Amino acid sequence: MCVQQDTEVNPVRFEPHIVESWRRCVFKHGLNPEKLNEALIVPHSRLIEHQDAISDLTALARHGLHALWRQLRDMDYVVLLADSAGVVVERYGSDAELDTFKRSGLHLGALWNEPENGTSAVGMVLATGKSATVHRGDHFDATHIGLTCSAAPVYDSQNRLCAVLDVSSIRPKHARQSQYWAARLVRQFAVLVEHAALIRAHQNDWLVRIGYSPVFLDVSPEYLLAVDQAGNISGASHAFHTWAAKHLQQPKLIGCAFETLFGANLISVYSRQDSAPLVDIDDIQLFAHVNPPAAKSGSTATRTDTADTELAPELAKLCGPGSSQRQMLQRLSVLADTQVPILINGETGTGKEWLARAVHLSGSRSDRPFIAVNCAAIPENLIESELYGYEPHSFTGACSKGKPGLIRAADGGTLFLDEIGDMPLFLQSRLLRVLSEREVTPVGSVRARKVDVRIICATHHDLQERIAAGKFREDLYYRLNGIQTTLPPLRERDDIDYVVQSVLDYTAEKAGLPLKPLSADALHTLRNFPWPGNLRQLAAALEVALCSAQGGSIEAADLPEYLRPACEADAERPLAAWGKHTLADEADLRRALADFEGNVTRFARAIGVSRMTVYRYLKKYGIEY
Repeated sequence: MCVQQDTEVNPVRFEPHIVESWRRCVFKHGLNPEKLNEALIVPHSRLIEHQDAISDLTALARHGLHALWRQLRDMDYVVLLADSAGVVVERYGSDAELDTFKRSGLHLGALWNEPENGTSAVGMVLATGKSATVHRGDHFDATHIGLTCSAAPVYDSQNRLCAVLDVSSIRPKHARQSQYWAARLVRQFAVLVEHAALIRAHQNDWLVRIGYSPVFLDVSPEYLLAVDQAGNISGASHAFHTWAAKHLQQPKLIGCAFETLFGANLISVYSRQDSAPLVDIDDIQLFAHVNPPAAKSGSTATRTDTADTELAPELAKLCGPGSSQRQMLQRLSVLADTQVPILINGETGTGKEWLARAVHLSGSRSDRPFIAVNCAAIPENLIESELYGYEPHSFTGACSKGKPGLIRAADGGTLFLDEIGDMPLFLQSRLLRVLSEREVTPVGSVRARKVDVRIICATHHDLQERIAAGKFREDLYYRLNGIQTTLPPLRERDDIDYVVQSVLDYTAEKAGLPLKPLSADALHTLRNFPWPGNLRQLAAALEVALCSAQGGSIEAADLPEYLRPACEADAERPLAAWGKHTLADEADLRRALADFEGNVTRFARAIGVSRMTVYRYLKKYGIEY
């Protein structure tokens, strides 16, 4: 190739990036293309230094490099990993022609960079930061004309080029097009190494997998993000750095707040049950899947059921083994030691305060106060002074010594605001200040006091409806809704036997009564009652039963009278009449469902199987449901 400062080169023969590399070699580095040079091999002592400096990455990449070589070995390729200086620190290839490979520079310690030996795949990647294929005569030094090389960059999470992955052959096919497959493979494996390194480096951070399809996020995300505990971007894959600079006009990604960048709170994205896109701009939709810190969860697979040892003990007590509630509790367990606000929805009596207290006891604030406030139970004219406290003599009837208030009483611990939907509007703005400024101003005072409280709220209202009706502040809703969870009513629990036994144990201990077991008939009655009052009603019923039972166990007749109609209706047909064997016969299954008035949940509980098992048999027999 004849290179002049303003010479145009035939683009059919030489690709533009090759021409640019040659120009750099001649005009920037002062190299002579007519001079032949032997392959540059650094001394062994220097090689050891380079290998030590990048040892963490090479240890992580070895499996991938070997897998790449296995796909290419029959085509006489070698796989090389060079560091950011261009020194080959890892090599995978046949040892049959080791001397030939060494003379060609395809060996440990070989140095490849433009200033030293001109145009090469590794050298071009280091110069441009982009993938490159250098085929035969593209090489600046004629010594390497017999080679074909394809290389791709490996970036760290801070977007610094830290290594180059290269595949090279000493017996290439003549056509450049023959290298397209190898070039594609090397780019794919470079991304795999980059992603593995990012995940390893950010084990203490939240990991966000981002892609164009929600289906493949866990398998093959296009982009990776790491977010620290403060909600700021702490690392990202090179591809996302590039995408953000182009589409979000964000050339410096590290340190940016996740919420500012995407307009969504990280925890709210983590808690999503739907597949709504994270980004929707310029007709581009990106979806996200958030994994909590591996160092906290013990596993990146925290969205599946996990063993009790991976769930905080206080939270593990709230559901039975195998319950669908475990997934929700696992999420809360991960967040127990953070300041992320939690909003609990559920009918009255479903155990919202129990859940809030369990979250409190599962974190580092467990030895600090847990203050529960029922916003609906305090008179409106007193709620302000009760929450925020007051100065001495600040109003008629005020204590001469003043009062610190419930928020300050919770300082260092957790404040649980039950029935937050019933809080008066004028106080909602003051609570917003507590959340944003972390300070309270007592009634009658002009001086704010700093507080450190974790806020957990609960409500039986639909707060979106309250917002639409002008009864709840929208800005406060989004402040409280760091992560939202819903407690199911007792009638929909899939672990009702466990719940009944837990409440029975608790009630007996609290009332100071001897614990007695439930008979089969009593348990059957409890299973099939709709429980409009949920756990609170169940506890009251069990206390009556414990006081009424004269024998060694609690019978159906010991239960409150309002439960007995369900018991008597079932008495006409023994419990054993319908069992798991019912599923084996279509006619029996139809009759059983008729007896249970089509209620699949009640039927499944009665025979001791999951609802999904019943649904499978309904589908098998073609029974509509």
